[in-house]
Amino acid sequence: MPGFKDLPGIAALMGRLVIGHLTTPRQTLSVEQRIQSLPLNNAPIAAPIHIHWNDQLVPYIDAASEADLAVGLGIVHAHLRLAQIEFLRYVSQGRVAELVGPIAGDIDHSLRVLNLGKTTPEALAALPEETLRWMESFVAGLNHVVRHIRNDRRQWPEELQILGVAPSEWTVADILTLSRLNSADFTWSVWPRLLPLRSRKDWLSLWRHLMKHGGGPPLPSETGALPAGDETLDWLGSLFGKPGGSNAVAVSSARSEGGTAKLSGDPHLPMILPGFWLLAGLHCPTMNAVGYMLPGLPAVMVGRSPDIAWGGTSLHAASSDLFDVTDLPDAQRQRRSETIHQRWGKSLTVEVTDTEWGPILTEAPAFGGGKKSTETKQFAVRWVGHQVSDEITALLAAARATSFEAFQTALKGFAVAAQNMVYADTRGNIGQLMAARLPSRPAQRPDDMILPMSELVPWQHMVDTTGLPTIYNPPEGFVASANNRPAGGSDVLVSCFFSPDDRVERLRKRLTGESAVNHTLLSELQRDIHSDTAITVRDKLLPLMADTQSELYQSLSGWNGDYDTDSRGALVFEHLLYQFALALHGEDDLAILTANWDPRSLILAGLAAIPEAKLKQAMTNAIGKAEKLLNKYQRWGDVHRLRAHHPLAVLPLLGRRWRFGEMPIAGANETLMKSAHGLASDKHYVGMSSTARYLFDLGDADSNWFVMLGGQDGHPGSGAFFDQLPLWQQNTPLQFPLRLESVKERFAHCSEIIPTN
Repeated sequence: MPGFKDLPGIAALMGRLVIGHLTTPRQTLSVEQRIQSLPLNNAPIAAPIHIHWNDQLVPYIDAASEADLAVGLGIVHAHLRLAQIEFLRYVSQGRVAELVGPIAGDIDHSLRVLNLGKTTPEALAALPEETLRWMESFVAGLNHVVRHIRNDRRQWPEELQILGVAPSEWTVADILTLSRLNSADFTWSVWPRLLPLRSRKDWLSLWRHLMKHGGGPPLPSETGALPAGDETLDWLGSLFGKPGGSNAVAVSSARSEGGTAKLSGDPHLPMILPGFWLLAGLHCPTMNAVGYMLPGLPAVMVGRSPDIAWGGTSLHAASSDLFDVTDLPDAQRQRRSETIHQRWGKSLTVEVTDTEWGPILTEAPAFGGGKKSTETKQFAVRWVGHQVSDEITALLAAARATSFEAFQTALKGFAVAAQNMVYADTRGNIGQLMAARLPSRPAQRPDDMILPMSELVPWQHMVDTTGLPTIYNPPEGFVASANNRPAGGSDVLVSCFFSPDDRVERLRKRLTGESAVNHTLLSELQRDIHSDTAITVRDKLLPLMADTQSELYQSLSGWNGDYDTDSRGALVFEHLLYQFALALHGEDDLAILTANWDPRSLILAGLAAIPEAKLKQAMTNAIGKAEKLLNKYQRWGDVHRLRAHHPLAVLPLLGRRWRFGEMPIAGANETLMKSAHGLASDKHYVGMSSTARYLFDLGDADSNWFVMLGGQDGHPGSGAFFDQLPLWQQNTPLQFPLRLESVKERFAHCSEIIPTN
């Protein structure tokens, strides 16, 4: 955490924030007022474009050309999310201290070591001309908004007014580097928790146990201030939306009601306002699509075109490796100096070392760099994102695809962050593929977390989506993905940290049980809060409980496995499981369990080897401790909570202005409606949740349904900032037509953007 040397910077930051909050009254703006504030004139377009808006500020952009369409898209992104994408730009470039001062010096140091923009110049030079024009037009749209507001502080986003930071213009290079932030490797959130455990004498056996039984990484921790040390990457991941879980299914026409293919899903991301998705529609003579995008990136990640629909889940891919470079000669180390400019403080110069194996990660504060440590090893990180790749071109081509073969070919250039993509088309076909680029490593999991330098050889040959397993029109009539280990295996290592199979098996069970899958069932799956695995674990705990007449036993034995907010059984199960694991393993070994996405798999794996008498004694101890909490709380929703907060809510006192609600939430770690948490030791807040649902019926171009746990607009005073919560709670999605004529009928507002005279 920050030390005494940071106090002047912290004081300056707090002073700036206090002044900013006092001098920046929050404007309450209706949807109509937000639309009216859009800069309409002198846009860098060849012909007028029309942006149709619904009452939730969802835009559908209609233009005469792709260039003008991209400008309109840039205008939309800047109008709705300028503060968010400005902040993301500072993070992607390791410049957070320029916003908040020396308190972020270690964060910037770690980001400079990771060097997200390492390949930006090469990637920019390699862009196809068509993609370059698209991105230049998108940037022109962003800058049209920036130029319109930058000289009038009252029009800046509220966050920038408070910080006293003016919005600045963008370049295509900025967008490419920003895309690498959104592609940050999944395993980076795992390593800070596992690396300290390597000092244990039993590390190798623990690693083998984790590789055999483990599912995924630890959850981001919530904290009240900017963190340092091992918490840094956790904070970045939770703040900027690293994909940790999702569900996606596609059902063929043969298995669907009405004889049309259907596709649905819901990404699972941290609950932050504004959210990590922006919903938009695109229309011109050569492109037509609707769907979710990441703020600041001009491509549809999850969406629908006239011919196909696509979605997906994080592959949890092993797109990075750690290499022991302790003995690497100086001649093979390339050192460079990085200057970190710190607001209200002196500039900081740090040394960064690059090698053939990647940057030396042990120089980063997030991994112990700069601290007194007994660690004598140095390790470097090799990351697929440090190679040139072109995800924007891949996604644009995917939106234009008309067949599964064309969809797979389009995604050949997609490298990071790896996705398990599901597909459906208007002819009734379905498919699933891995959009990824991976080194040709052997498929078995490694013997240790850090590899010898000789293991770099597989990185000399990369495998793309055309060389990874693919499913097309399977006999069961559906495909399902939930961050699980893909069926059928692979010739190369895909991941060390797949999610447990709980969610994908639940999807398969419910889809298999229906002769004809309809819209209603797919919608219900997105709210499914049942866990078969929890019942399996519960049935192993019950025989260890001596008093079968106790309230705890009765609540647990009568529980049906549903994690609804009113459930007493879910509360008893989760807290008793925590206390049982603690009594059985102790505080030290509990660190191993909590290094796993779902500790239940590790708890179960160890039970068979423990004498029954020890298990029963641990249960007796657990019950005694659990009763204290269970007397305090009565139902799952009392302890399992969702916070709807802006990142600035972490500020002491001032943060109240940025808190928009706290509520009980159903679900758990591995229910289809995910609301992830660690071991439930007390009242807690979910680390991530189902934040953006979608459903497409390929038989009707207008049957596209979306709802977000939040809202479209990034302006906190807007009527569309948090307006979709009731729709999300009631599972009542918004219809988003694909056809222009339908949009004109249903979207009540329209903005005409006029070109420069």
